[in-house]
Amino acid sequence: MNLPATVSPGTAATLLLCGRFGVMREGVSVLSPSKYNDLALWLENHKLAFADLLKPDVKAVLRAYQNKAETIEHLHGLLRRTGDLLAALARWQEMGIWVVGRTDAKYPDRLSKRLKSAALPLLFGAGPRALLDGGGVCIVGSRDSSREGLDFARHLGGRCGAEGLTVVSSDMRGVDRDAVTAALDGGGRVICVLSDCLEKTLAGRRHRAAFDAGNIVMVTPFSPETRFKVANAIRANKYQYALADVAVVVETRQTGGVWLGADENRNESWVPAFVHVGDKMAAGNMALLHLGLMPITMQDVDRAESLRTFFVEQGLQAKTRRRRGPAPPASQQGMPADLYSIFQAELRALGRGRTLCIDDIAAMFGIERVQAEKWIARAVADGILVERAADGTYAVD
Repeated sequence: MNLPATVSPGTAATLLLCGRFGVMREGVSVLSPSKYNDLALWLENHKLAFADLLKPDVKAVLRAYQNKAETIEHLHGLLRRTGDLLAALARWQEMGIWVVGRTDAKYPDRLSKRLKSAALPLLFGAGPRALLDGGGVCIVGSRDSSREGLDFARHLGGRCGAEGLTVVSSDMRGVDRDAVTAALDGGGRVICVLSDCLEKTLAGRRHRAAFDAGNIVMVTPFSPETRFKVANAIRANKYQYALADVAVVVETRQTGGVWLGADENRNESWVPAFVHVGDKMAAGNMALLHLGLMPITMQDVDRAESLRTFFVEQGLQAKTRRRRGPAPPASQQGMPADLYSIFQAELRALGRGRTLCIDDIAAMFGIERVQAEKWIARAVADGILVERAADGTYAVD
């Protein structure tokens, strides 16, 4: 098989076994990720590579493979699809699409190290692959986010672009697309992880200038013509986090893909993660704060001389707090500014429309009265609370 120079034999074998292209014979299905992982482990244990499956004596190579779910004939049938594969590779090359297998040396190092066997067998893309190992800021959020959330996403994306921080996101409308657009408009770079139809996206004109400038790379673990499926969107989330250095969740419900991606990153500890804190917070944002994500406000983005420094310093502080164990009671510590940001946001969310006294606020947050007095004084100075002189109570402005 005369492969293009851009495709390695190992990637070609992975495509034959797992790729969807051409016309599949009835009753023949490509290997699922779990079956691929099983075969990959067997090959590794026997000091073989996927490239060995392209040799003329492949049946002899596979004869020792004892997985009853996959007969030698089934695997050999998949490996015979060379004509369809070459046609697909030619079409993809014409569209500017490249492909790399998970065991290939050119596969992104971040995905290999962080996702390991959780990464799907193939990665398709268009644009400069060098961007994929450069890290960046993952910015994600709901498609139907609030105006405040969208404003924050655009502002953060624009700052990242201006500072040379690559934005990692998707092409979904809402937070993701707005952050990507703002980064590119600011002359920045973008890694866009797709869950559907790379071919269709490339046919559009929205990012043509960015491709021409080499400022965007689009990748997907699914075949380039794949249509949108909710399950695929959820499976693609991990790629956004794994390709980044840090993540910011702008807005989320407590269900759906954004929430599941944030929770998976929290459990796997791929990258430090922040959640947007503002005047009006979605229930999911509040829940992520309580689960340990670090807060980030519009003021943080505005005041930071360097976003890179801000993320590093906040991330290091979070690691230090985790090593030290549970934080002491509020009355026994200096209360860092990030906790005041949480207080500020929750006060606006929970206290709006209510008349509150100092004891009410202390009880609401489970803090000592003396700490409540300090925070209330600061909130009055910041214009968040208005004191009623007649009875000494407060109202959220």
